[in-house]
Amino acid sequence: MLFPYKDTNPTRRFAIITFLIIVMNIIAFIYPFAQDIDFSFFTGQFALIPWELQNGNIDTSTWISPFLTIITYMFMHATPSHILFNMLFLWIFGNNIEDSMSRRGFIVFYLLTGIISAMAFVALNPGSKVFLVGASGAISGVLGAYLFLFPFAKVHVLLFIIPIRMPAIIFLVIWFAMQLSGYMGNEGNVAWISHISGFISGALLHRFFIVKHV
Repeated sequence: MLFPYKDTNPTRRFAIITFLIIVMNIIAFIYPFAQDIDFSFFTGQFALIPWELQNGNIDTSTWISPFLTIITYMFMHATPSHILFNMLFLWIFGNNIEDSMSRRGFIVFYLLTGIISAMAFVALNPGSKVFLVGASGAISGVLGAYLFLFPFAKVHVLLFIIPIRMPAIIFLVIWFAMQLSGYMGNEGNVAWISHISGFISGALLHRFFIVKHV
């Protein structure tokens, strides 16, 4: 198992948008606990439910339009480990991608890849009432961009418990292969297709958002 914990890839400026996205995710996660709202109920209000896009809100999910959940699902997480791993990945790789784009451009890029990953999930599960939550699709888009923008940046990872460094291209190819393997094997309760489609969309679309710095 490879688990990244930092990269060696400095930025020109502080990644304020990446930071704010992380803060928004954390607030969304802790809000129901602070307000004594049932966590599953709260998360379900903002989760993407494919069935709703064709048939309208289900009885237990009525706070917002189903079409808004194409965005709000990215800020919901199911468990502490779910949000912890996602936010760590986002900070490690997102700050450099934000640094290569305008701040507005990064927001659009992040949301766009997240929407594409959601639509891929819906396309394969059009009548499903299974909730889709998590920033993984959008973060996968960030990873796809990182692969092409910084392939030789050093990523520090734990190989089980052993810290090692490797070029980003090696880590990200291994990561993508794991997503393909998970999808082919239908392993666990993971939206593998969202990871795959997010990664591919990020790899293809990032070039339209890059800003040339003098």
